[in-house]
Amino acid sequence: VEVPSIDFMQRVGPEPLEDSFTSSEFIPRTRRRNNTTVKAAILDQTVLAGVGNIYADESLWGANIHPATRVKAVTDEQLTELLKEIKYVMNLAIDKGGSTDRNYVNAEGKRGSYIDFARVFRREGLACPRHPDVMIEKIRVAGRGTHICPVCQVIQS
Repeated sequence: VEVPSIDFMQRVGPEPLEDSFTSSEFIPRTRRRNNTTVKAAILDQTVLAGVGNIYADESLWGANIHPATRVKAVTDEQLTELLKEIKYVMNLAIDKGGSTDRNYVNAEGKRGSYIDFARVFRREGLACPRHPDVMIEKIRVAGRGTHICPVCQVIQS
């Protein structure tokens, strides 16, 4: 039986953990969203698949990019670092069984523990891992709750 093609699935971007997905593809895909925020761009499933709010916050912190910075203000080197962080965060999440903090459990009855390793997500009011005297803040970017370090992540213009 042939499965009919679904328009949405044809528009979904590449999976960031594919070996073939490199910065040479990530940069132009992200730059198609030049006038939007970096966070909105990486949450856009047509740019790349699978990055949700938790992984976006964690990856942007890891790359020292403020989520509200416009894509056009970010250098190619920063986008390359961002992709490395996306891959790091997603691989860690897989290793830890995912990031759900709801009642979901896997087939062995275990809940994903990635959220316990989060560096900024849901850590507002707690110290930044890089700057112990600076507290993580929660702001809104791209209509989503967003966790940042105001020292690590400064808006670029």
